[in-house]
Amino acid sequence: MPFPEQLRHGLIVSCQAAQGDPLDDTATLTRIAASVLRGGAQGLRAEGVEHIRAFRSLTDKPIIGLGKRYHEGEVFITPDFATARALAEAGASIIAVDCTDREASFREPWPVLVRRIRGQLDLPVLADIATAREAWQAIAAGADAVATTLAGYTPASRSLVGTAWDLLAELVRDSPVPVVLEGRVETPADYRRALDMGA
Repeated sequence: MPFPEQLRHGLIVSCQAAQGDPLDDTATLTRIAASVLRGGAQGLRAEGVEHIRAFRSLTDKPIIGLGKRYHEGEVFITPDFATARALAEAGASIIAVDCTDREASFREPWPVLVRRIRGQLDLPVLADIATAREAWQAIAAGADAVATTLAGYTPASRSLVGTAWDLLAELVRDSPVPVVLEGRVETPADYRRALDMGA
């Protein structure tokens, strides 16, 4: 499944809010999504069926869909096929999958999940990873793109402080699939640096 070409060198804006946050409201997040689309975002990243369905009513641009499962202070992204299918039915164009080495009893083996999403839902998979090793494993399993989403948030990557520039450089140099710099992109200069590096 090809990663959408229109996202190449484009800005993808994550329109999400943590559970219980004052912004954790579909109408509010939909207005945020409308604003960033008006501002030139080439795609959206969204969590949950309700939000994705609302965002899809605004645009035909790509939406990276995910479902979050919280466990012992950590978040796991799209841990099973039922979640992935619901996201696809809501209008997600791409499914983000947690491809880290972390273990949890409720997770389906992510290599199997990647194959099922591509084979049964006919959608590309964005592998959310924390380390280069995880990226190479995800690519070998069939992921269509990789993102640095979880760098700094897992036991294997806790030493990272700030933006994952070094990881981005390594992935861009060696990856046969598109690489997304996800997380801690806070200024136009960060965005330009990421593009100049090959994200």
